[in-house]
Amino acid sequence: MVLSAKIFKLVEDIPMDSIARKLREYREERVYEKMGVKLDLIIEVRDIVASSDRVRAVFCFDKPIFVKQRGKLTPIIRTYESTIVFRYSSGYTTLTVLEKKHRANMIANRISEILFIKRGLITEATFSTENMKRFHEENPESTKVIFFDGVDIPGISKLSLYGDSLKDTTLYTEYLRRGKIWYIVTTSRSYGITVGIARNGVVVAFGNVGEGDFIRFIEDEVLPLIQR
Repeated sequence: MVLSAKIFKLVEDIPMDSIARKLREYREERVYEKMGVKLDLIIEVRDIVASSDRVRAVFCFDKPIFVKQRGKLTPIIRTYESTIVFRYSSGYTTLTVLEKKHRANMIANRISEILFIKRGLITEATFSTENMKRFHEENPESTKVIFFDGVDIPGISKLSLYGDSLKDTTLYTEYLRRGKIWYIVTTSRSYGITVGIARNGVVVAFGNVGEGDFIRFIEDEVLPLIQR
């Protein structure tokens, strides 16, 4: 099973109890009508658990999908449920959304509207090139893939190292001089999880990984990579 997450930063400070309260108070309903069928679509936040430095909840939203029934396409409701985690640490608050990138972006924008009335106050977290480099070099034997972007060679936009090529420190140094680390696939020493980490805050866990372990790994090893 593959678990995906994307990490965001809150531009403005807001206490955890205020976050929890606003999420509890939020519920949006609208009617979707298509082909003579009316559907009540709901967006809400459930299972909210709050402490002084963390809020964990489930963001739920309905989406109409079409299924074939006896030769006709009929709209029905599909409910998506995505775990979200706010964490305050080192003077700022992050939001981790356990969802694929495009849905995570949508959820982050909606939560910005819930908390701040407008979009744009929850932004994409980015990992600095130096932090990505340090993350690899502290555990080089576990790295399986590295992609480099921003390459200065004409006609080449990306470079990559796989498998045994990673043991060639000369080649790694050359690629690092030519570009910036964009994506790493590695295995965590502490959690034994194989993950892909991209500089734009996207994290993917490969294999049989529980959601709780994935969140703890992100908080312990990935959040420190965020560019201040």
